[in-house]
Amino acid sequence: MLIKKYKYILCSIVLSIILFAFGSCSEEEDKKPDNSPKPASVNFFNESSFKVDIYKNLNPENFDPTALVCTVNSGSTQKVTMYPSADQMIGDVFYPRYKVLLANSIETGTTNIYVDAQRDMSNISFVVEEGKIYTKQIPQPTAGQLKFINGYIKVQNTGSSQIQIQRANGVLLKLDDKGAYLNTGSTLGYYEIILNQLDTVLNMNQLKAFSSSHIDFPAFDIERGKLYSFTVNNSVITGPVVTNLDPLRN
Repeated sequence: MLIKKYKYILCSIVLSIILFAFGSCSEEEDKKPDNSPKPASVNFFNESSFKVDIYKNLNPENFDPTALVCTVNSGSTQKVTMYPSADQMIGDVFYPRYKVLLANSIETGTTNIYVDAQRDMSNISFVVEEGKIYTKQIPQPTAGQLKFINGYIKVQNTGSSQIQIQRANGVLLKLDDKGAYLNTGSTLGYYEIILNQLDTVLNMNQLKAFSSSHIDFPAFDIERGKLYSFTVNNSVITGPVVTNLDPLRN
């Protein structure tokens, strides 16, 4: 019995030492300073009459939607919490993209369509420092300052069957619902044609309407910020009628 008693006491002592050691480690961990960087706050104030998307460190040639920092409504302020700039000498670049109404829900039959435009010299560059608060203003563009990113096509199908709009070997998807088919009637289909940074004009000579057969659109040159409207009536395509999209144009 005495031996068992001593074994019990010894086990209790060993257990106490282990528990004390773990407790000491935890206390040491708790006492370690927190060296992680403290975030900064950036208040983006949108003075313009447009809704604005703000992207960070966006490569325009390889558009990355994950670079979206926030969306700011007209006349509103959006507070964003972010970590300090990785490079404290160069800093970060923020790209405002003004959302310009291309077509309303009555025209599309679904939702409003907004397209991207940028203001000349509108990128915001600064070093985000730890724990600081910044306020950055998004100004109202003046006449001629809005530069659209891409060009756009509008198609009305007045024929007897639904159609697809094809470019070369690919099918264009409508901007409102990403659908491949355009039904007959008064509903309009809107499509975006992407231009790279070096192109000011792109020749469109492989555009077709497809139902039971392919029908060629007339060849035309497409420019940024312009809308090219066509009517497809079975085997007959008329257009384009060209509209300047800039709502602030002179």
